[in-house]
Amino acid sequence: MVYKNARLILVAGLVAASAAWAADPPIASDKQVIVFETKTGVVTFRHQNHADLSFTTCKTCHHTQEGDGPIQGCHECHHDKDEGAAIQAKKAFHLRCAGCHEYTIKERLLDHAGPLKAKCKLCHIK
Repeated sequence: MVYKNARLILVAGLVAASAAWAADPPIASDKQVIVFETKTGVVTFRHQNHADLSFTTCKTCHHTQEGDGPIQGCHECHHDKDEGAAIQAKKAFHLRCAGCHEYTIKERLLDHAGPLKAKCKLCHIK
């Protein structure tokens, strides 16, 4: 019986360790809440809240991330001007953020998923 319990504890430990290794890296303290200044008001993005969701990974939003390289912020690829192949920041945020909120509600992943399209003032606070 003792042998079985020791084996069970070992297996549980290995599962926990492998989950920790596979997890995304922690978010730096200065990036846990990100504030965007826009023409229509301040948008506060609670980065850590989104990272803690069970159905997202860093690649969900940082879609160009490769391997262990540095993680780029949104504006490094998505500018407010038409520069290069990436869509404008405003369009990218509206597609990715509102689109994900709507998908999350539709698929019943959560009961509440933040602001949806056409409710601008829920994100943009004057």
